[in-house]
Amino acid sequence: MGANVDVRNPIEVRKAALRVLKKHLGPEITKAFMGQTLYRHGDYTKEKYEMPEPSFDELTAELWEEEAKLEKEEAGDEEKC
Repeated sequence: MGANVDVRNPIEVRKAALRVLKKHLGPEITKAFMGQTLYRHGDYTKEKYEMPEPSFDELTAELWEEEAKLEKEEAGDEEKC
């Protein structure tokens, strides 16, 4: 898989990472990863107590939405070539 990913293209890198998460790490680690990366903004120490923790279903839905978005962007990039 790594040999087929252009590391200079952030869309390809993110898409490959999402595939690996879904396939190899399972739901608990995927949930932890998504929680760490999708909700990073502002003062984490303060906000982590103010924001409700997203449910697994919410994180999973975001994962699928992100993958669909990346595939759409990638398809658009391929059409430009």
